[in-house]
Amino acid sequence: MKASLLALLITLGALVSHAEIIKSSKVQIAPSTISAVISLIPGVNDKKIQVVVADHGLSTDVSPRYTIYLGFAAFAERGNITADFKITEQPVEFLSATRKSAGHYTVKTREYTDGGMVEATYEIDATKVFADEHKERNRCASDFCDLDLETSISIKRTEKGSR
Repeated sequence: MKASLLALLITLGALVSHAEIIKSSKVQIAPSTISAVISLIPGVNDKKIQVVVADHGLSTDVSPRYTIYLGFAAFAERGNITADFKITEQPVEFLSATRKSAGHYTVKTREYTDGGMVEATYEIDATKVFADEHKERNRCASDFCDLDLETSISIKRTEKGSR
């Protein structure tokens, strides 16, 4: 019984989770540092959600190597609306970025923490971005509407065990 309880506690301890709200901000990335751009809504020409991976190069220790961003763009003849978010700057390895459903995305990385190397999963809820973009389009009506959207996303980060 004690062994089962201990195993359960170890398993639960290996899964650490917290959620946070990240506000949009203007991001500048040097093109030479871009390691990957993953389109999360392929085949759509007027709206884009992309994960951008910036590579900061190698280190002699286990310093983070990558910064992961989420970018949103909605293009229209009478106005382009964009929003950018810094997801994390802790990865030593970028693993994947996928679309789970409309407005919901997952980014996986490998990161070094005080507890050792972990696989971190970022569950991103960007539905508010689409709603805020729609509100801005309505507010602009027939006027031109080029702007950096002030909005936010919700991120839940979980991590699995040390290696």
